[in-house]
Amino acid sequence: MVTPNAIQPTNTGAQAMTNEELLKVIEEAKASGSTRLNLSENELTTLPPEIGQLTSLTELNLGGNRLTNLPPEIGQLTKLTKLYLVGNQLTSLPPEICQLTKLTELYLGDNHITDLPPEIGQLTKLTKLYLVGNQLTSLPPEICQLTKLTKLYLGGNPLTSPPLEIAKKGIEAIRRYFDALQHGTQITCGDQSPCINIHTNVTVKVADQPLNEVKVLLVGDGAAGKTSLVKRLLGEVFDKDEDTTHGISIRGWDVEAGGTPIKVNIWDFGGQEIMHATHQFFLSKRSLYVLVLDGRKDERPEYWLQHIESFGEDSPVLVVLNKQDSNPSFDLNRPFLLEKYKGIRRFFRTCCADGRGIAQFKEALIDELGKVPMIGIRWPQSWFKVKQRIEQMQCPYISREDYGDLCAEAGLAGEDNRETLVDFLHDLGVAVHFKDYIINTIHVLNPIWVTNAVYKLINAQQTADRKGRLCLDCLGNILTQGRSEQYSYPAHTHAYVVELMRKFQLCWRIGENAVLIPQLLPVPEPDFTFDYSSALGFVLHYHSFLPPSVMPRFLVKRHEQIKEGLCWRTGAVLYDKDSHSEAVVKADMEARRIYLWVNGPRRKEYLSFLWFSLREINSSFEKLAVSERIPMPDDPTCSADYQTLIRYAEQGSDIYIAEGSGKMYSVRQLIGLVEPAGEEEMRQLMRKIETHLDKKESGSEVFNSLFLFKPSIFGVSFNLSEAFKRLLATQRGK
Repeated sequence: MVTPNAIQPTNTGAQAMTNEELLKVIEEAKASGSTRLNLSENELTTLPPEIGQLTSLTELNLGGNRLTNLPPEIGQLTKLTKLYLVGNQLTSLPPEICQLTKLTELYLGDNHITDLPPEIGQLTKLTKLYLVGNQLTSLPPEICQLTKLTKLYLGGNPLTSPPLEIAKKGIEAIRRYFDALQHGTQITCGDQSPCINIHTNVTVKVADQPLNEVKVLLVGDGAAGKTSLVKRLLGEVFDKDEDTTHGISIRGWDVEAGGTPIKVNIWDFGGQEIMHATHQFFLSKRSLYVLVLDGRKDERPEYWLQHIESFGEDSPVLVVLNKQDSNPSFDLNRPFLLEKYKGIRRFFRTCCADGRGIAQFKEALIDELGKVPMIGIRWPQSWFKVKQRIEQMQCPYISREDYGDLCAEAGLAGEDNRETLVDFLHDLGVAVHFKDYIINTIHVLNPIWVTNAVYKLINAQQTADRKGRLCLDCLGNILTQGRSEQYSYPAHTHAYVVELMRKFQLCWRIGENAVLIPQLLPVPEPDFTFDYSSALGFVLHYHSFLPPSVMPRFLVKRHEQIKEGLCWRTGAVLYDKDSHSEAVVKADMEARRIYLWVNGPRRKEYLSFLWFSLREINSSFEKLAVSERIPMPDDPTCSADYQTLIRYAEQGSDIYIAEGSGKMYSVRQLIGLVEPAGEEEMRQLMRKIETHLDKKESGSEVFNSLFLFKPSIFGVSFNLSEAFKRLLATQRGK
């Protein structure tokens, strides 16, 4: 029996409610004048028109059913304040939804909704609108009329208008975006910046329109034929003696896809191993990737596919098996790769020498360009104006202040809009912007200028001869402008380039006049003495991909603790004066593991600190799966996943059977090998970590939120992994 003012579950079993049963419930609710009705989890596929008779309802829960549409009569429930429709199969809402003018909360998450009716703007009392997990590509401008809306959840939608980056910032950012979209104005710009090549009093007029521009990135090992493939796409002649690409080559290409003109920025990355660790700073999301493999070699497609997945998010990938003239039988396990890497669209067999397969690849590439999410994003006039001004810059960089002035002149208001735009310019390849590495006043950079500067320093012969030691006095010679190079590197920019490399964790200072680039360190491990038998061990096992930049970045982060210069390309001996502890950290790139051994009076503290340092680096990669493991004390070849041990402890189980040996161990004792022994040790560790974070936090409240006292059969335990996760979230401001 449905009673007034109470939500009554009508069917909690697995059996679907029949239409007759539903009509009976509706009739009972009508007769009793119910204000709340729960019809969730009943496998309903339709709602009868009779639902509109329940005019006394203030809350209606229809979540967890299989509804594909709502009847127009839903608009008759004019007293509703809360409507739950989460977890159905709705694709749209009826216009009659606008009649529910008393709604304060509307939950539409996890459906298949592709658009919202403009009438949504009439629900002016809404304070919460939950739209997570739908198929929305755009929001109606009328959503800005919801002036009382304080909570808007839009995650998991392929939004392009407004862009998801703006939508995530809330309703106020969305209002500013639509205001700019609808009320853009012409701006007459004077030549106020020495970096901008615009004549005085030139009127910039750009129509409000979709972006229709995309970045295409070619990656792969050196000599795979990336440059030759680009030349073939552009209709240029094949050169069998093509020079190796050093750094990055960027070419423009105007094409038409489905009747729509598209501007393509093609980035051709040099494939030399030494440069792979730097690629991550220029690989971008919302782009199209082309992986070029050399058919003459035993290629490693997963190495590059993991690279793309880590930095390009869900960007589409075309895989090209090149140089088929040399090895026609070369192929890949395509079904396996397609199943594992969802971004792969198609495979192609090509030969740039005779043009084999080029036409088919070019046709497919153009077709795929029109599907890249960046294409559909609608830009306000002011955004186009800023982009146009930056593309016409004579100087290859602009200060943060000048960028702000440029935006103001173009009518682009709101810091969130400005930051979103510059992120888009980065993803498009129009400019390079490192929002986490704002150094001095330089804010937006020409991509060729900055990338080639970095690669010049890394590939310099004198740097290699000195095993990675780069003398700052040599910068003038190394950064000399070549005859075919577009940009120069004046002396006043040298310090910036070096500082940028330091922020990238590509080098560290040694003395006053030099830096050391870890990618160029000697490969052989030097001789040193360390007692491994008594050391506390730890292992990070990277499931399928150990990014080549992890170890160099770790060495840069912890370079001040390197003992007596004992470092090599994949490891180091460290000493921490605070804990009087010594450590050896080594990477096994083939096995995809990083090993840590620590000795000393406070070795658990130092081990945890090094663990956090690696966790901080790992967290910067998308979809990077890492198992953090504790070796067995009597058999270091066997190890246990730390998170698994924590789950055992929380469930009250003290027995762990080691994989491989089958031997039983105490969960409590294994966790105790790495966990702080008490609250004071935990606080001491957190204070140590805090001193090395970029964003400083203070106060006992921050620390208290990280002390996870979880009752178990062993008493109080800490979950270091969860504490690290919270610390990193705090660091990122989340």
